[in-house]
Amino acid sequence: MQTVKKFRLQQLNGLQSHVARYGPLKQSESSRPSLPNPFLPLLNPHTAKWRPPKYSLRRQAELVKMAKISNTLHLLPPGPKFAALDHAVPPIADELASTSEAPSKAAEDGAWSAPVEWQGEFKSKVVSGAEIGSRLYSGKKRMFKGHRWERVLEKRKRKRVVLMRDMAKRVASYKAYYHRRKPNPLKPARSAKAPKLPF
Repeated sequence: MQTVKKFRLQQLNGLQSHVARYGPLKQSESSRPSLPNPFLPLLNPHTAKWRPPKYSLRRQAELVKMAKISNTLHLLPPGPKFAALDHAVPPIADELASTSEAPSKAAEDGAWSAPVEWQGEFKSKVVSGAEIGSRLYSGKKRMFKGHRWERVLEKRKRKRVVLMRDMAKRVASYKAYYHRRKPNPLKPARSAKAPKLPF
């Protein structure tokens, strides 16, 4: 929970610097405060260029894992590592606030666990094969393309069988060809050209 709490406090404390750099956020219809979604890329209105997400996919996955352990998934913004369906987890912030066992702790939790409106829309991609747990190899002929020598191995084996089957004939033809071309020192030269004069 400390990891999620640190994440939320960083987002709340960095709101003023974000507004000073990128301009004010869009006003939400509800009374909840608005925060930029650090899991999504952001369009800079001054340069018209996209800024990458503040948190990498690896850090997002770590935050989601910590939030699942501490049952605080509702405090994280939607992102690539956090499906929108996971937000259906019942929040526990209201339960903590309603308890009278530790009023100081409840007041402290209300500062960082209060509901906020995350700016930016996350569009989840529909990947074929995700429902059966095979996103990587869905729609592919081979499970793994392999190295090039593995892909051409069967063709090379067939070619090798053909070459070895006719190897004796090929060796005899090779030797006969060079035997015919081998000059005989006892025979006259094959060339019938007239000898060149020394001058």
